[in-house]
Amino acid sequence: MKLQIPTLINDITVSEYLKFIEVNKEDADEEFLIHKTISIFCGISMKEVLTIDAKEAQDIAVEIYAVLNQKANFVDRFELNGVKYGFIPNLEDLSLGEYIDLETYLKDQKNLHKVAAVMYRPIVKQYKELYDIESYSSDLKAQELMKQAPIGVISQAVVFFYNIVNELLMDSPRYLEKQVKEAQEIIQQEVSLLKNMGGLTQSTYLVKVMLGTLNK
Repeated sequence: MKLQIPTLINDITVSEYLKFIEVNKEDADEEFLIHKTISIFCGISMKEVLTIDAKEAQDIAVEIYAVLNQKANFVDRFELNGVKYGFIPNLEDLSLGEYIDLETYLKDQKNLHKVAAVMYRPIVKQYKELYDIESYSSDLKAQELMKQAPIGVISQAVVFFYNIVNELLMDSPRYLEKQVKEAQEIIQQEVSLLKNMGGLTQSTYLVKVMLGTLNK
């Protein structure tokens, strides 16, 4: 029997990877895991796998594991079923819905197709290296479609996303410090103005509370 063994990480789909992590557990029987790995990534039944010589099956599984450990490059665009998909053009402009869904889905590898549906969406407009993608909506059809996406593309997109977020978090304290300082100056001006208008009023109390909150 001639098998189609994947040779590149992007030969493997998100769907196949999700099936693999379901069985790839610490307490999994080694022989069962080898057989299941071949079944998943070579697209044959377990019954067919059992006809393969034990030594050959082990060698095939080793080949597949090596492919799974390959590192792919990040790509901001890829094509799936004739449709061009683009990565979120500007992560600093993430909507609240996109951010919440990404934060939720990234907690579990089983949601990788859902993560992919947030990160990559159909390109609606393109000019040279610039492009726009569809507005985000939590669409079950789009999530299912992303199960067909190449795992190398999606896994590297996740790594890229984490790296960018970490950079933004490192920069945010300096940004917030500047914003707080500017806000404090404005509020102090308001306090002075209100005091000059005579006595402590409810408005000045509110401003003082705001100032205390900003200091925290």
